[in-house]
Amino acid sequence: MATPRQRPSSPSSSDDESKVRQVSQPPPPLGVVGSRERLKGKLRTARELLERLPASDERARLLQVAVMRRDEALLDGVLSALGVYVPSILPPSR
Repeated sequence: MATPRQRPSSPSSSDDESKVRQVSQPPPPLGVVGSRERLKGKLRTARELLERLPASDERARLLQVAVMRRDEALLDGVLSALGVYVPSILPPSR
């Protein structure tokens, strides 16, 4: 009769098996933070303009949609059409 082979026991503790790896998320890249701040500035400007524009103005409707969607490209276009310059919040590149 053959006996089954037994694996040699490896030294392990219950701590090794129960450890949970904690993965910390790195902070967002600088460009992402800057773009968020830039968008916030444009949204703030757009909201101020919406208070002064008549509701019947087509640009006001587009501006409302851009704010609601947080669509930076549309915000840029409508603000430009209204003659509003929104300076970039990011420092100038060298």
